[in-house]
Amino acid sequence: MHIAPSRLSVRFFHAALYILIGISFILRCNLFMEFSNRKLSYNPLLYYAALTLSVVALLIPAIYNHYPLMNPDTATYLASGFKPETPFDRPITYGLLIRLFSLNGLSLWLVVFMQAWLVSWLIFKIIRRLFPINNQLLPGLLTVCFLAIGSSLSWLVSQVQPDVYTSIALLCLVLILLNKETRGSLILLCIVFFISVAVHMSHPMLFIILACLIILTARWITVKENTRKLRLRAALLLLLSGLSIVFMGSAFSKSKHVFFMGSLLEKGILKTYLDDQCPVAHYKLCAYKDALPAKSDDFIWDEASPLYKTGSWQGNKEEYNHIIHDILTTPRYLKLYLSATAGQAIDQAVTFGIGDGNGSFPPGSNVNNRVKEYFAREAASFDAGRQNIQSFDHNLQWPNRVFTIILVLSLLILALNLFTKTIKTPEARMAISLLLAGIILNCLDCAAFSILNGRFGCKMIWLIPFCAVIGFLQFLYPAKDKSLQ
Repeated sequence: MHIAPSRLSVRFFHAALYILIGISFILRCNLFMEFSNRKLSYNPLLYYAALTLSVVALLIPAIYNHYPLMNPDTATYLASGFKPETPFDRPITYGLLIRLFSLNGLSLWLVVFMQAWLVSWLIFKIIRRLFPINNQLLPGLLTVCFLAIGSSLSWLVSQVQPDVYTSIALLCLVLILLNKETRGSLILLCIVFFISVAVHMSHPMLFIILACLIILTARWITVKENTRKLRLRAALLLLLSGLSIVFMGSAFSKSKHVFFMGSLLEKGILKTYLDDQCPVAHYKLCAYKDALPAKSDDFIWDEASPLYKTGSWQGNKEEYNHIIHDILTTPRYLKLYLSATAGQAIDQAVTFGIGDGNGSFPPGSNVNNRVKEYFAREAASFDAGRQNIQSFDHNLQWPNRVFTIILVLSLLILALNLFTKTIKTPEARMAISLLLAGIILNCLDCAAFSILNGRFGCKMIWLIPFCAVIGFLQFLYPAKDKSLQ
């Protein structure tokens, strides 16, 4: 029986076809520049053509869906940006970015377009800084296209969610520390870094710790004469990460105790603590210690949860802070917490499938209501999106398997580079070290203060294939300049 292709399948095919045509065009121009001995990297027309093709490649999931991908949290971000007001459980920063990038409600397509543009721009910049060769556009374009189809990157970029900004901040950090930018470019990167850190409450701690580690290990990750400059730039990043807390001070104050209690619950530590302490402590939560939900999400968001029966978020603040302080300062419970965090960090490192939270949002749901309230002209497109008419669960099994295979191959390539010492330039070694450190710290950060979640691993795991690409390009384009040796 013949089955006609759907409109979305045709759109997917057209997007892939246009990208291939564009790559062929860039390749043809690339070869022309080689024979004419010109520097392609300074040709503005070809640069923006390559960058635009990269953006299209990164937006293939949104094109396939016929609309930017949504998550339950998207409703809160939309409301925070357009009311505007700071939500009680997250900063207002990403909501304001949505309003800015969508041109005050013109289209959510503009939001994901800007996310794709930022990621492409940063990847092109890193390729250019690490490989000072004449023709850099083709390696940059092919790198982005490879990551778009071989990793979780395009899925992150195509969502109206701040997850992609974790890796955007890390890419900015790498470029700032490479110390190859002009003053104007450095200022722009610092602004993008600051905003990217400020969009999510998990970011400040992650980048504060990373900046501190860079300051402490500067002598080992760069050549001796650059150690002082590296520490000064890391100190600047530390300052910017700390200042970003100003944007989320209100949300931190209102919600951190609840999220951390949810983490303690899912680790099994809260139940152990209550069993030991309730005979003498008489917490309000003791009345429900044998009826605690198994999952953090149920504890935090289910209206039947003990959280809402004993005073909700604000009413439980003092009690929860006391419990948290007691757990973290009592050796027995602290040992349990550290052990559980280590185990969860390992589990998080291998939990990174796309699709978490990307269910359907029918009429009446919070996301549907917010889209129709602030983007009324796109309501029909949103309702017709594949996300809302067909479950993604079955369709995403195949790409998740492909991503896993590519991830394993990327780790093997990195291991081979390590043993064969293929990565010879200090810049490339530093970039790979920083990217891998960011991935590891993200797993630890999520494990320490949150729960196990595929989204949390997905947002950074694409950087491993990117590191493998850097290693591969180092093999193709070994440094000839003595200053790079």
